[in-house]
Amino acid sequence: MSGVGAAWLPYARGADQTRVGAQPTGPQRVASERRTAGHESGICRTGSRFCFKEWFIPVPECTANAGSAVVIRLTWPACHDKLKYMSRLMFAALAAAVLISPNSAAAQRVAGRDLLEFPLGLLAEAAPLSELMSGGLWNPASAMLPHDSRASFGFAGLNTPQELGVRLELLAASYRVRPNITGSISVAEASVSDILHTETDPQSLGGEIPYGTTVLSAGGATIYRGVTFGLAARYRWGSADADKSSELDMDAGATVERLFGTPVRVAVSTFLFSPANGSNDASYFAGADVPVVRRDSTFVLRGGYSISHTEGRGSENYAFGTAKYRQLDLSSGISTVHEFGNSNQRWRLGLGLHRAGYTVAIGREQGGAGLGASYQFLLTRVVK
Repeated sequence: MSGVGAAWLPYARGADQTRVGAQPTGPQRVASERRTAGHESGICRTGSRFCFKEWFIPVPECTANAGSAVVIRLTWPACHDKLKYMSRLMFAALAAAVLISPNSAAAQRVAGRDLLEFPLGLLAEAAPLSELMSGGLWNPASAMLPHDSRASFGFAGLNTPQELGVRLELLAASYRVRPNITGSISVAEASVSDILHTETDPQSLGGEIPYGTTVLSAGGATIYRGVTFGLAARYRWGSADADKSSELDMDAGATVERLFGTPVRVAVSTFLFSPANGSNDASYFAGADVPVVRRDSTFVLRGGYSISHTEGRGSENYAFGTAKYRQLDLSSGISTVHEFGNSNQRWRLGLGLHRAGYTVAIGREQGGAGLGASYQFLLTRVVK
C-alpha cells in the first residue's frame, strides 16, 4: 500500500469509514454507501481530527494518544443483522466514490448532491408548499410575490452537529417585473469539513479535502387561471478534492390555491432535473394541505402531507401542521425517510415572527443514530 494516496473521511457515531485511493470490494462499497452503524466506536477529537476504536487496527504513529490511533481495516466483518442506515450521512461515502475512479465519478455526475438533501430554508414546512423563503429554491412557483409586494430578499442557513460538519447557506431575491410575472434569483452553497488527506496511515497531510457544491438559480413565476406556474434554470457545480464538475438543470413547479373550488391547496415541483444526464439526481415533490381551523384573518391552522422521491436514493413522507396567529408562525411535522431498504423518522419544528416587513425564523430538526439536532436560521425582507 506504500505510495498510494488516501483520504480519511470524517467520522460520526454509527457511520463507517472509507479509505480513498484503493478500490473497495463490492461488499465494502455497498456497506459504505449505506452508512452502516454496527458497533458504536469510541470517538476522540483533537482540533478537527477524529480518532476511532473498534473495527480498526491500532497504530501508535497516528497521534500522541496511541491508544486511540487507528487505521481502517481492509476487510469488512459480516454483521448484516446490525446494519443501521444514518440518513443524510452520505457525503463521506460519495466523496470517496468520486475520488476512487472515473466510473464512480460519472455515476455521481456532480459532487455534493447528497448535501442538498437537507431542508435548507424550509424550517418545518413541506418543500413544494413552503412560502417563507424568497427565491423558490424547492418550488419555482413559490417565488411568485403577492399582489401588494414589489420585491423580497432572504437569507437562510443550516448547521448540522459537529460530528457531521455540514454547513448550508442560501441567498435569494424575488422581484415583480410585471403585474403578473415575478423573477427570482438565488445561490445555495453546501460543504462539509474535516475530510483529511493521508497516505499509508491516518496521520493527516496538508489541509482538508474540499467537498461541496453550489447551485445558482434564475427563474420566473406567473399566475394563469388561478394556478401559479414557475420555471427555473439552475447551474450546479461541485468539487471533491481535485475533481470538479458541473451541470445545467431545469426545474418546474405549480401551485393551486383552491383545488376545484375547495380550500385544498396542492403543489408539485422538481429539483435538479437534468435532461442531459438522464436526471439520475433529480427530486420530485408533491404536497397538499387544508385549513383545519380558521378564525377570520388572525388565526389559521392548516394540516397537510407531502411526498418526495429522489432518483437513486429513496423517498420521504412528511406529515405536518402550520399555524398563523397575528404576527407569529409555528410549523411542525414528522419526516419518514425510506432509503436503501431502511427507514427513520425525525421531528421538525419551526417558529417565525413577522414585523414591519421582516420575517425572522428558526428551525430545529431531530438528529438520528445518537447525533445531535440540526438548526436553521431564516431572515427575509418584503418590500411593498
